Amino acid sequence: MSGNWEPFGPTRRLEPTADVGAPAARPAPAPPSRREPARGVAVITCMDARIDPLGVLGLSLGDANVIRNAGATVSDDVLRSLHAAESLLGVRRAVLMGHTDCAGHGSDAAAAAAMADGARRIRNVMPDGFAVDAFMYDVVTGTLSPV
Repeated sequence: MSGNWEPFGPTRRLEPTADVGAPAARPAPAPPSRREPARGVAVITCMDARIDPLGVLGLSLGDANVIRNAGATVSDDVLRSLHAAESLLGVRRAVLMGHTDCAGHGSDAAAAAAMADGARRIRNVMPDGFAVDAFMYDVVTGTLSPV
């Protein structure tokens, strides 16, 4: 199936390969019927493949909106997504989750500082009553620590 998804140009369906794998033998569970996240939370985290944000936070599919980008940076795009989640989907809390050994930051200290700055940025633009928590996930130990 081909198409055009602007601004990225022509697209094509991803076929299973040895690198990606084929679909599971059993069908995946049906997604939740509600589009609003059941827990009213948005998780902002890095695009790093070592992070399973729902699993780390003890959440399930349908519990949270997940926003991923390089370094879990609170960019204008992230803020726009948070505003949409808050105004259209009832999200009332953001969890910002950076991680150790992040390629997007020069050190763990820089990543933690970026999470603290991102949390401040979210607090400054979201409405009163919108909660924000910032954490660092340790990719070696699997622990989550507040920033």
